[in-house]
Amino acid sequence: MSANLLILHPKAPDAAPDNSGSLISVLQELAFIDTPFEFEGRVHYRPGEDFLQLMTFLGCSPVVALGEPGLTGDDFCHIAFEGPTEETRFIGGRNVKPPRCPKCGHRYQHWQELIHAWEANRSNYQHSCPDCGSEQPVTGLKWRQCAGFGRYFIQVWGIFEGEAVPSERLLDALQQHTGTAWSYFYFQMP
Repeated sequence: MSANLLILHPKAPDAAPDNSGSLISVLQELAFIDTPFEFEGRVHYRPGEDFLQLMTFLGCSPVVALGEPGLTGDDFCHIAFEGPTEETRFIGGRNVKPPRCPKCGHRYQHWQELIHAWEANRSNYQHSCPDCGSEQPVTGLKWRQCAGFGRYFIQVWGIFEGEAVPSERLLDALQQHTGTAWSYFYFQMP
């Protein structure tokens, strides 16, 4: 099974759709997702008819398997929804690169320590950059599309890091429906 995902989420870490059912309906109307099926005990969705137009694939010859396990091999593209959760969560896999300060670019080599401190005090945690002294939340660091924070996530399975990006049409539709801007990052399972 593919351990590579592209994950869409609201840019504001504490934001979540009011009604995830209506968001799923919007994505079905857009033909981003198609019919549901059970995968590892959860509901996932097959890619819709316009999936390949709503994702921009990069490079010379990206490989995207639109199918199901057992029929098209272990790696196949499908979509799942996670959330909304009560608290904002950090999601990062084995591909996390050290984040940078948004003011001076300082690289946080020991970023795991920041995450542990934030998890212990999510609502009040601030840190100071050791180089420029600016204070910002951990959620405000530049995570370089390899990790993210949020309460709601759209997981696009079977997409390798840097292989595809969501189209402006898809991001605009998500923003229009939820009233908040969306972003994305890549996740590799540990």
